[in-house]
Amino acid sequence: MNKRWYLQGLSAQLFKSVLLSLLAAVIVFIPCLSLGNQLLAKTVYGRPFMAQMADEQFAKLQEYVAQRQVTMENLHLLNAWCSRGDKVYLTVYLHGRILYESPQAANVEPNPEDFNVSFEDEEQEYALTLSDGTAVQVFLYYYAGDAFYYWVLAASGLLAFTVFSVCFIGLVNHKLRYIKRLKRELDILAGGDLHYPVTVKGQDELAELAFGIDQMRISILTHQKAEEQIRSANSQLVTAMSHDLRTPLTSLLAYLELLERGKYADEAQLRHFISRSLENTLRIKNMADKLFEYFLVYSTEWEQPDLEPVAADELLQQFWGEYAFALENNGFKVASDFRQLDCRLNVNIEMLRRAFDNLYANILKYADVAQTVKIYWWKDDKQVCLLLSNHIANTRNVKESTNIGLKTCQRIIQEHNGSFNYKIQDKQFQVKITLPFI
Repeated sequence: MNKRWYLQGLSAQLFKSVLLSLLAAVIVFIPCLSLGNQLLAKTVYGRPFMAQMADEQFAKLQEYVAQRQVTMENLHLLNAWCSRGDKVYLTVYLHGRILYESPQAANVEPNPEDFNVSFEDEEQEYALTLSDGTAVQVFLYYYAGDAFYYWVLAASGLLAFTVFSVCFIGLVNHKLRYIKRLKRELDILAGGDLHYPVTVKGQDELAELAFGIDQMRISILTHQKAEEQIRSANSQLVTAMSHDLRTPLTSLLAYLELLERGKYADEAQLRHFISRSLENTLRIKNMADKLFEYFLVYSTEWEQPDLEPVAADELLQQFWGEYAFALENNGFKVASDFRQLDCRLNVNIEMLRRAFDNLYANILKYADVAQTVKIYWWKDDKQVCLLLSNHIANTRNVKESTNIGLKTCQRIIQEHNGSFNYKIQDKQFQVKITLPFI
């Protein structure tokens, strides 16, 4: 898989690098060629330069005529001069009649009817003196040829190729370094170090790939952390439950064995054994309830509970009105403020009862009897708020054996689309619950 995405990323970047480099080369080639053509038009292909070269060629022609004794009878000797390599076009005429024309073959006679002096360039007309003293008129044209254009074309192409090579090598090296860096980082992740971040640079496919890999890394870490928390909770639960169950089960077995063997002195001791057995049975039942609460908190297959609309005043009064009365009967001082709610809540009564029972049990277990327990509820914005507050007794341990009760409450309230927040500060325990109303 590493090799596949590496090659795919490399191929895509090579294709993009080629396109960008070609674009840069074209951008350089066209202006360079245009500039070169303009330069040629002002120099070797320009009229002043060609006129100067024509003058020089005519001077050479006059020397050649004198050296080779060119006369009217042997004008064909000019063929050798015209074909020596210099790019010239020569026409010799006298009294409007063509005597010699350089482009024609030596064995072809020039056609006078094809010649018209008015069509020629007067600035290119020269007076040539032959060896026998005859004065003739010539039109001598110099042309530079295509060699200079080809040189400009080759130079522009070479410069464009240089730009293409530099851009291509630069882009490829840049992307190759990034791809190699991603491969090294992926190898680190494959080695198990998921805390190593993946570098995300740019906005192309490679950057998207790097971002996807980094998000996958974060997701795996999140799942691992959640699984570790579940494993830790499982371990704590097994340890706590095995310890908590051992004592009541041992006592229950001992009492049942005594009852089975009839090892009791009188009716009073029999009732004592039965009472103690019932007490231990209730303790075991409570622990079974905690197992259910643990499943409720940590299960990933929990289904949304069925909710039904209930009057908020009736619901809270049913639970916390009774809890307040029960707390007073147990010696607690209760300060309550039950404001008129006049709204309805979507709730599952059985689930909500479990949550409120847990909170009530916590108050009985940890609250200081000498301090006031506060129970308030009111309507705020579009939600019903419930506030519980009590002072923790110095002689009581605030931490439960599994610490699962509050998590159970939180999960149940969240399933009702509400919020559950608690805090412990200066031995003061406070819970705030909100539930949206209809």
